[in-house]
Amino acid sequence: MVRGVVILLWLLVSALGAECRAQIKIIPQSVLDSVANPKTVTGARMVVEGGDVVLFGCISEDSAAWRKVIVWRNGGDKPLTITSVRTSCSCLKAEAERKVVKGGEKATIAVAYYPKGHPGKVEQRIYIYTNLSDTTPTAVVKVRGEVQPSADRRGDYPFYRGALRLRQDTVVLDGDRRQEVRIACLNSSERAMRLSADTLLSSAGITLRSEPAVLQGGAEGDLVVTYTPRAEKQEKGLNLYIKGLALPLRERLIRVKFKDIK
Repeated sequence: MVRGVVILLWLLVSALGAECRAQIKIIPQSVLDSVANPKTVTGARMVVEGGDVVLFGCISEDSAAWRKVIVWRNGGDKPLTITSVRTSCSCLKAEAERKVVKGGEKATIAVAYYPKGHPGKVEQRIYIYTNLSDTTPTAVVKVRGEVQPSADRRGDYPFYRGALRLRQDTVVLDGDRRQEVRIACLNSSERAMRLSADTLLSSAGITLRSEPAVLQGGAEGDLVVTYTPRAEKQEKGLNLYIKGLALPLRERLIRVKFKDIK
């Protein structure tokens, strides 16, 4: 009996495994390689001075756009005319001279990379199309470098209560259990902040503290919202008013909602 059950389970697991494998579409390596290194027009002789990899080193996310003029030469006999230039990211712009380039002649492509919002390692591509083909690039230029994260973190905190900037300004809770929710925050002023819940105005059952307890000027931290259910059912959301901010009442509010309330 036991052996029969084991065999039945094995068959069931095998069947499910086969079904899952059938539903998973495996992308061939050749397709992945074609995306990373697309084919170019056979026999085209667009020669990029300095090679087809352009390095911009390490720049700051706060920097203005990095710019470079790429020079290329027609190393063949047929005239070349750039018809379009496409890039792999909107952060990378390229604009080419639109002229007939005869064999041995040169032309340029102006390139600009905008680092804001793109910290980390960078590898983007410029696809250059000419009169040889509308669908296959004549040449592909890679742009590589690294972007250091911005020193100004305010963009990471879109909500604000005066100088206190928040990652979110609404807390969503389960209504039937004690819980804590953290809100990442930034003190964008030069003065230290001591923050807590205004217990006279905030709804019952909700408290607030900051970690660290004193949020120094320019420092990041967390607002820790703690909710404790009360005996009487709370049908509506709660209001949490922050104490420690010299702001009008409505500008010190964090809304607290329950998941089952639309």
